Amino acid sequence: MNFEEKLKNDPYNPNLHREYGLWLLDENRVDEAVEIFSKGLVYNPFDSLMRFWRGRKYIGREMYTQSASDLKLAAMINPEDWECWYYLGVASYLSGMYEEAKAAMGKSHVNMKKYGINALPAAVDWYWMTCMKLGQKEEAQKALECITPDMPTEDGDYLARTLLYKGYYKPENFVEERMKEIKNPERPRIYEQMLTFGLANYLYYEGQTEKATALFKELAESRDNRNLFAVKQSMGQLDELGIDYIVPEE
Repeated sequence: MNFEEKLKNDPYNPNLHREYGLWLLDENRVDEAVEIFSKGLVYNPFDSLMRFWRGRKYIGREMYTQSASDLKLAAMINPEDWECWYYLGVASYLSGMYEEAKAAMGKSHVNMKKYGINALPAAVDWYWMTCMKLGQKEEAQKALECITPDMPTEDGDYLARTLLYKGYYKPENFVEERMKEIKNPERPRIYEQMLTFGLANYLYYEGQTEKATALFKELAESRDNRNLFAVKQSMGQLDELGIDYIVPEE
């Protein structure tokens, strides 16, 4: 489909910009998509879908406050959309705006339950981490009450992590044992990294800082999956602790 030709004939049409941007995302042409969304938002700044996707892709660029700004407006325009609130929570957490992250993840959780979205462990995991950052340990543990080993979920890595936080799993050999249960063989390395971050996070809040730091560094210095949240979170955690790490060259 020739979107460029269409836009030449109708350059101020935000719907065309949205359709073109979504097509570019399908083609994995992310930078071009972000540019098209930005132009489209000039003609309709309240298009929640363009706001959402630009904000979500800003996370990959480590433009967390810009991402949160886009995603907050998208969520306000479309408050029933659990994904807008979820990624707003992620962006806010990664930018250090923990109160905003907590509120956003709470709203995402409510909408997930309302619409039967099988992603509750992911929202609970981020909510737990945010509460722990804020020193609200009792509230963090209370958030885990809805987590059960047999609950339906699209994210087995987040489920395993929340079960670790809850005490259902032990930290000893956590990653190795959970890898035996992997249900998505297409992404084993990502699954392993996500589990590793969960373990590091757990150990850190249990006061085992040396063990946790070693795992954070392992993730922060990994050469693969550099845009993975587990990698970015590890980098952020080490930055907060003032610990040096080496970012591998591309």
